[in-house]
Amino acid sequence: SPRARRLPDLHVLPPLLHQTGSFGALWQRLGAEGDPLPPAGRHAALAAVPHGAKTFLAGAIATGGGAEAPQRLCWVARDAEIGDRVAEELQAWLGDPEAVAVLEPRTALAYERSEMVRDETAARVAALAAWHSGRARVLVASVQALLQHTLDPEEIPAQPRRLRVGARVHQDELLRELLALGYDPVTEVAGRGEFARRGGLVDVFPSAAPLPIRIEMFGDEIDSMRVFDPADQRSLRPIEEVALLPASEFLVPSGGPAELRVRVARLPGRGSAALPERLVADLARFEEGVHAGTGALGARSGHVHDIASAARALDTGDAAEVWAAVLCPATGLDHIPAGALLVLDEPGEIADAADFLWRQAEERRAELVAAGDLPKEWPEAYLPPRTWKSRLLRGRTLELTWESEAARPTGGGTAMGDLFGWREPALPPARTGRLAETVRAWTADGDRVVLASDQALRLADLLHEQGLPTGVTDRLSEVPAPGTRTLIGRSLNGGFAGGPDGLVLVTDRELFGSVRVRRPKALRRVVPRDVLERLVRGDLVVHIDHGIARYEQMLRRGIDGQERDYLELSFAGTDKIYLPVEQINRISRYSGGEDPALSKLGGADWLRTKQRVKRAVTDLAKELLEIYAARAAAPGFAYPEDTPWQQELEASFPYEETLDQLRATAEMKIDMEAGRPMDRLVVGDVGYGKTEVALRGVFKAIQGGKQVAIL
Repeated sequence: SPRARRLPDLHVLPPLLHQTGSFGALWQRLGAEGDPLPPAGRHAALAAVPHGAKTFLAGAIATGGGAEAPQRLCWVARDAEIGDRVAEELQAWLGDPEAVAVLEPRTALAYERSEMVRDETAARVAALAAWHSGRARVLVASVQALLQHTLDPEEIPAQPRRLRVGARVHQDELLRELLALGYDPVTEVAGRGEFARRGGLVDVFPSAAPLPIRIEMFGDEIDSMRVFDPADQRSLRPIEEVALLPASEFLVPSGGPAELRVRVARLPGRGSAALPERLVADLARFEEGVHAGTGALGARSGHVHDIASAARALDTGDAAEVWAAVLCPATGLDHIPAGALLVLDEPGEIADAADFLWRQAEERRAELVAAGDLPKEWPEAYLPPRTWKSRLLRGRTLELTWESEAARPTGGGTAMGDLFGWREPALPPARTGRLAETVRAWTADGDRVVLASDQALRLADLLHEQGLPTGVTDRLSEVPAPGTRTLIGRSLNGGFAGGPDGLVLVTDRELFGSVRVRRPKALRRVVPRDVLERLVRGDLVVHIDHGIARYEQMLRRGIDGQERDYLELSFAGTDKIYLPVEQINRISRYSGGEDPALSKLGGADWLRTKQRVKRAVTDLAKELLEIYAARAAAPGFAYPEDTPWQQELEASFPYEETLDQLRATAEMKIDMEAGRPMDRLVVGDVGYGKTEVALRGVFKAIQGGKQVAIL
């Protein structure tokens, strides 16, 4: 199956810096993580550092120096996009993807009323947990991610709850644990931070997992655990162990919902005036969700609520960013120990980004106060500027800039200037045409030359043609000897040369003028729960047994204290049914013509309609079978396998392929090389790369000597 190219493993290269005097001087200035800090902290500022050398230096610091222990550091980037690129490079320099955690910001703006994205908040918890556990030595975060409020460090367990095959645990106890960790009970697991019970099965989507887990119980024992695809619910592979972390940053306080009112009452300057109506409604919703226990969600999961199993996931609705400072007094910066090194990537840009966030938040806050939607004493949406700057002043900071002169370091002192002497690699105008000549010159000077390119095979051919044969690898197991060359099969974001360690790194940026854009990891819900979460009063739905109906509301009904949640559906006349939420899969949204007539309960019209459709589908299936049987028997043109030109074209696209694109491209090429007529439809949303897939097929057809028409 197709897969993305692996990150290179370059962990043997950063230690080259450890024996240099420049690194020793920097280490002496910053001190080690466990060293006592003076009141003004420890600070260093370097100038003229190429962007590629910044992460190389951070990798050297993270791996320690000589007898010094490895250091933990937090890389602060201007925005999340830069942070993603930095994290990828650091993973390559450390040779371990799990050694780097990325704290993404929540995408909602300060005080913005928008539905919280559970996958975002779960991923933030997972990143903080990896950092707290020590598994991740480096935390990469944007300014916004550190300024935003989040759960208290004490809410991150030092040892997360681990489930293992063969372990004994009662299913009800497991469900209570999931609720206590903030997982939402649902009918069908679709996104991180959710769980569902189905008889002896418990499906759960852990915060730090890429896919959900299906736990099969045999009595009080975990009989098996399997990773499954939430799109089709099919099992993919067995696993032996899974770790359960808190599922959300927004958890019910330990004192219960009443503690939220206490926190509001204790706000500085808070008098006896009533809260604005919108905030009162928010509080009521918070309390209602907790007092109802698992409420409607519990009914969907089949879990019976009791007072000991109250869900801790707070139903924030659209109020998460308005209430963030009250619900979560801590911020991302509170998770960084005082002794951990803060690497400030372009401190001027970081300061500008922070100022913009504070200014934007203050403008929005002033609008809400003026409109009467927020009291004047309401806490700030972000960590205040004074606290942010004070924290930097008292800590350990390393400021890195590509500019020729560094500003005065945080906390005063003198800048260390161009300490390492790095420069961007200088290539002749012909670049690739004279590449071998340039490499020979570097190696003649005793430099270790590392070429990192997404078009490594093309470069290998060029070097071979120029009399310098070079193999391609993606992992360095030992330090290259001075005066040697190495070709890596994936580009980093920028190169450097001239340092005291004699390393020359050349990337696609220097070779071809650009680097392929890595698409950021999607944090969206894996499967949208369209019907359940987006139905509003008046929407038309189709019930598989009864026909077209109008959705009215969700309500609780029952007798003898056995309440359940139902969807109220209206049919023609005064007919109504109450559909248990467990049977939500019996309905779907209506997507036909405008203003259809509602179906009549008990009538024969809907039955006749289904019978007509069934006959039509049968006729269509028969026709399609005949067509595809004829297609399978018809001879087609078998296109040849990919040529080097095909590989070069595909490597030249500005965006790196997603896994879905790789799979679609591979399946398309299999069809084209099969020798039978191809009939394939590539489906994807706007901007998801369908055209890039099509152009690969177009070029393959041209390489096979055929013409192509694009309509």
